[in-house]
Amino acid sequence: MAKHDEPSQIARWLPFMALLAGLSWSLVIGLLVSVNLTDSAQAGWRLLFAVVAFITGITTFGPLERWLELHGLTVEGTLGVWLFLVTVAMIPAPTGTLLDPPDTPVYALMLFAVFLSAAAICRPIIAVLSRRWITLRAWALDNRRVRREAYECGIFVAIVLALAALRTLDPIKFIALVVIVVLIEILWLSLIGLETA
Repeated sequence: MAKHDEPSQIARWLPFMALLAGLSWSLVIGLLVSVNLTDSAQAGWRLLFAVVAFITGITTFGPLERWLELHGLTVEGTLGVWLFLVTVAMIPAPTGTLLDPPDTPVYALMLFAVFLSAAAICRPIIAVLSRRWITLRAWALDNRRVRREAYECGIFVAIVLALAALRTLDPIKFIALVVIVVLIEILWLSLIGLETA
């Protein structure tokens, strides 16, 4: 099969993969809502949930990686989604702030999972919007820029949640964070070259 036929072959499988991802997400949410997975006596259900959460990550991000040629998206997205779902489902919710010693490891794990998940979710969106709206082809196909901007989104979401966990988040800090992220990206764009796909 010729190389230019590969995207059409991938696109042919996308509806099936989307259906499989939808079923996986439905099963994960159903288990999350209906079973008390924080109870250590539910070992079988916890194992099933962990396996289904892992499969959900692969079926969600694997096709996107192949379709958009975003290398590493499946690993990052699967790890982030799996960590996030397992942390939410199996670890009791913290009762204190981010700096309370018993709750700090839970918050740290959650923030890392949120960073990876948000970056993996934003990366395909940024890639599609770039290819649709940026007229300069070199900029539109700059995968390094797409990856960097996705990481910036992940860091932004994690910082917002960290401030919320410290109970210090307010609209002024939120707007200031948005401005900082935008300014950092403008500086990167002015200083760093292009890496085309």
